[in-house]
Amino acid sequence: MFPRLHIVRTPDGTGFPLPSYPSRNHVGLQLLAAIPATIKLEPQERVHIPTGFAIGIPNGLCGFIVSLPELVLETGLIVMDAPKLVNPENRDPLFILIQNASRHQVVLRRGQPVAQLVIMPAYQIAWNEITTPSTDTDIQPTNTSDILVDKRTVANPKSEHSRRETRSIRERFKSSDE
Repeated sequence: MFPRLHIVRTPDGTGFPLPSYPSRNHVGLQLLAAIPATIKLEPQERVHIPTGFAIGIPNGLCGFIVSLPELVLETGLIVMDAPKLVNPENRDPLFILIQNASRHQVVLRRGQPVAQLVIMPAYQIAWNEITTPSTDTDIQPTNTSDILVDKRTVANPKSEHSRRETRSIRERFKSSDE
C-alpha cells in the first residue's frame, strides 16, 4: 500500500493537473510550472515558480525537490536550492527556485515540467553518546572518513593511524551495542 498525502490546490493550481509520475518505474513526481503566462528567463536569471499546490507529508516521510536531468540538459534550467527539503510540518504552497544556467534565453510555459518531488522515509533520532577518556590525539570523530589526528591535521583514511583509530571507533560502537 502506498502512503497517502494530503494535497491542496492553490489559486495558481486551479484547473491544473496534480503532480504525477512520468512512468510506472519513476520515483520522482513531476512538478509543473503553475505560472499564469509565459516567462522568458535570461542567462543566470532566477525566478520562483509556483507548483499550484501545498502538500501535507505525514511524520516518518519527507520530500526532496530536485532538478529534472532532461530539463537541465535541454534548456539549462536548474533547481537552485536542490535538494530542497520538504518537512512534514511544512504546509505552505510549494515554490521552486529556478535558474537559467545556460548562455541563452529560455522560455518557460504554464504546465511545463520544472522539477521533481521525491518522497522518502525520514526519521528523527535520539543520540546515544559513547564516552571514553580522550587525549589531545584521541579526538572522537563524527565521521570515520574525517578522522582527526590532532587539532590541526586530518588523517589520510589509508594511513596506519587512521586504520588504528577506525578500529578503536568500531570497538566503541561494538561494546555499546552489547
